[in-house]
Amino acid sequence: MVDLLARSSEIDPPDASAAHAEIAVRAYREGLSLAEKGDVVQVSERLYKAVEEAVKALTFARGLDEAKEALNRGRWTVSLLDKAAQKLGDVVWRAWDAAYFLHVNGFHEVRIDISQVKARIPLIEPLIREAERLISGSATP
Repeated sequence: MVDLLARSSEIDPPDASAAHAEIAVRAYREGLSLAEKGDVVQVSERLYKAVEEAVKALTFARGLDEAKEALNRGRWTVSLLDKAAQKLGDVVWRAWDAAYFLHVNGFHEVRIDISQVKARIPLIEPLIREAERLISGSATP
């Protein structure tokens, strides 16, 4: 929805960035809450969603070509997210890698347990803190 509005010029890149960041933080908090209940599938998907949205937020905030390409295509692809995560640096790349692992192995294949999910939260948390800074306006694009 955020990308649809951005594509139709109803929302500018800084607003798109903040909107994606808000979704990221909300999904992360939901994931943490579900982790206490041990729901591997739902936690994995929420954490993946949190990272996906945070990558989008930072991609818009930094004006990367991948954001423009996603708008032109009308959607994000795993390839665009992966390329953006690599460009955004080590913290983002590690979070993306952990989240994609959870998406495949925790959500789709359900072949990991909750301890393996929880072990990846520390890799994801720094990216979410960056998303929170985007919301508060204290992040450096």
